[in-house]
Amino acid sequence: MLTVVTSLQAQEHNVLEFLTQAIHAARFGQEPPSILPQTSAEDETLLAA
Repeated sequence: MLTVVTSLQAQEHNVLEFLTQAIHAARFGQEPPSILPQTSAEDETLLAA
């Protein structure tokens, strides 16, 4: 749990919102939110170069 909180804070995400979404997804059999950083198309272009 501490790793999740630390990762989310480093990415400047709302921890409570993430946990709420994760619990909701688990309860209703949906895909959980990702803790991985979101990359934009511009970021992917820079990484490919």
